[in-house]
Amino acid sequence: MQIKVDTTPQKRDYKWDSPQRAGNSMRRMIAIELLAASLFILAGCERWALDRQMEELCKKDGGVKVYETVKLPASEFSNTGQPLTRYIPLAKSDADYLGPDYRYVRKRDILVGQQANAEKGEGQLTRWHHAIYRRSDGRLLGESVSYARAGGD
Repeated sequence: MQIKVDTTPQKRDYKWDSPQRAGNSMRRMIAIELLAASLFILAGCERWALDRQMEELCKKDGGVKVYETVKLPASEFSNTGQPLTRYIPLAKSDADYLGPDYRYVRKRDILVGQQANAEKGEGQLTRWHHAIYRRSDGRLLGESVSYARAGGD
């Protein structure tokens, strides 16, 4: 009896020829798909973009700057040490909030999304600037710059 051996090379699917390789290939495919989906979601996310822009602006000029410290008399504070707000009800404008000796300036600039409606999810980036001036000489005593994001969700 003679045994015949087939010596012709057979084509094998090396991608799936072992369970280990099949598992690794599936993991790679899933990882690539998840990465692509994440990038797609983040690339179009207005909220993420506005937050990044806000962080950059805050690093650039955000914060509080005090140029001159002024000692206020005890009559400007309550018995618990809190500043009195007695000038606010009498103020004709924001500039009069701090009384006759100081001028308060508050300015809001909408940097992104001037016509945006945050309730509808449209993004808006706002810059707030607050400053206090002494009325007698017009000197800037201190200022604060902050940024805020609304919407973009």
